[in-house]
Amino acid sequence: MLIIHPGALGDVLLSLPALRGLRGRYPSHGVGLVTSGQVGNLLQACDEMDVVFPLESDALASLLAGPEPVSPPLREWLARCDLAVCWMTDSDQRLYSVLRELGVSQVIQRSPLSSVCETIHQTDRVMETVRDVIPTGDYSWKLLVPDQMVMAGKARLAGLGIHRKRLIVAVHPGSGSRYKCCAPTLLARVVAWLQANNACPLVLGGPADDALVARLCEVCEKPPLVLQQLDLLSVAGVLANVDLFIGHDSGLTHLAAALHLSTVALFGPTDPRRWAPRGSHVTVLTGEGCRCQGWDAVRACLDQPCLQIPVEGLLQACERTLHQRGMVLI
Repeated sequence: MLIIHPGALGDVLLSLPALRGLRGRYPSHGVGLVTSGQVGNLLQACDEMDVVFPLESDALASLLAGPEPVSPPLREWLARCDLAVCWMTDSDQRLYSVLRELGVSQVIQRSPLSSVCETIHQTDRVMETVRDVIPTGDYSWKLLVPDQMVMAGKARLAGLGIHRKRLIVAVHPGSGSRYKCCAPTLLARVVAWLQANNACPLVLGGPADDALVARLCEVCEKPPLVLQQLDLLSVAGVLANVDLFIGHDSGLTHLAAALHLSTVALFGPTDPRRWAPRGSHVTVLTGEGCRCQGWDAVRACLDQPCLQIPVEGLLQACERTLHQRGMVLI
């Protein structure tokens, strides 16, 4: 099989129930994935697929350009491929034609972003695109991080002086868009509450989060520990050693939820009915319902009432989530 998914980390993780359903339907088939290199490397390390064809190596661009530019490894895979599933738009059927020409027996090309999808949640929409092949997916899945990654994450935390004697709470102030992020002062209150209760808040920052991490640290009375600029494999190893994750609608929030880490997800302009991670271990908090019509309006919105989440409600959600998992603040 070949799966083509050019989406970001969160989008790909929301498709994993369908991917696991496909693997269950074809248990003897190898699974190749066309996606971003870091996302693919993570899923390969977690034994979710066999081969990754990175977007950064022009795997998708070459397919869209025609059969000739396709690399020999991908060409060889496609020559033996029984099924290709393309979760993207292919309005001129170019991708479909190239895949068939290169030997793929069956091609399913449907975008879960399409307006013709009948379901609401993105995971269900992805499932809808392959319902002719599999009746249901594996909705109870958990992303399993290899022991060596977990131990590397533990060692990285130990290097910061963080040990399992205290509750470790990861706080991610960023997202793929700053317009999906609460004010740093809200998270600073959470950091102070954790510090006052002998827990260890750990601020995580991705490649585009430098400004938000710096702003959060500026408004914290007592600076928290920070981990920035880690690759995705290292972040997964760190998260596997954490007790609670707090973040926005971001890839890292979806990763935390995929690891079945207790997760508090803060949503604003994006609809949690469509995009929130699922599971009893996930608590979703929002402010007022977003009234903006489109992202231009979101960018122009100054008050952001949808992200005005009461600090008391956030602290209660964190405490309740920890209690449900048998963890108590001291």
